[in-house]
Amino acid sequence: MSGDIIGELVIDVAKSEILPRYNNLKEADIAAKSPGDMVTIADLAAEKALTRALKREYPTAIIGGEESISEAPNLLAEITTADHAFLIDPVDGTNNFIKGDPRFALMLTELRKGQVEAAWIYLPVTEKLASARKGEGARLNDRKVVTLAPTFEPAKMVAAAHLKRFPPEIRCLAEHNLKDFKENRPAFCAGHDYIMLLEGAKDFSVYYRTLPWDHLPGGFIFTEAGGYVRTLFDQKKYRIGIQDKGLLSAPSEALWHKIRQSVFPDRFTRS
Repeated sequence: MSGDIIGELVIDVAKSEILPRYNNLKEADIAAKSPGDMVTIADLAAEKALTRALKREYPTAIIGGEESISEAPNLLAEITTADHAFLIDPVDGTNNFIKGDPRFALMLTELRKGQVEAAWIYLPVTEKLASARKGEGARLNDRKVVTLAPTFEPAKMVAAAHLKRFPPEIRCLAEHNLKDFKENRPAFCAGHDYIMLLEGAKDFSVYYRTLPWDHLPGGFIFTEAGGYVRTLFDQKKYRIGIQDKGLLSAPSEALWHKIRQSVFPDRFTRS
């Protein structure tokens, strides 16, 4: 099964299970897994549909997603060690989806022994599909994309810095330092932000929480396009199972260090 066909599966599931429910949710279709962490009938239906489709093609693969792992946390460990596995984020940006905000995504990661082999991000409303396979670069719909690193000029740079979950002292400092930049426009949807990075519409992204279904696909695709993705505090490559808090993505290694020093000075980022 080729990557293009998996991409078609992702699109088909989005069209059959997610888009019909967009701006069409009833109160009974929405629930809270924990305060502020919402799930909808679209999340559940999309994950089940994509799981079934992948299982037909790869009967021996371990397949799980954000919602099934929420119910059975040990499934993530199985995915991490499996010879072949898929990890699904059925609706990334669920809160946006509930509010009728078009910035939501369906994301899929293919792994072998915990290493990412390929990934897909689909934005159903704008019909943008980003994808990559290890060593083959990244694509956005039908064209290959390569990151272009701008000159470090904060007054011209757009951030996607999600600061709410940072410890208060670091968050306050970062909010102050981001005033030197042109704008901070977090989408509250990792999939959307990673595609904006690929397009050059945003220059860097910052997250504190680093859940694998949120960041494995985008971090992998952006890296295949030439971007630089590292944990904010320890500068590690992001991978499944990593427990570090904080993730910074920038178009190049040089820019990554300049952005980190500008927004998060060393005295706060040294572990």
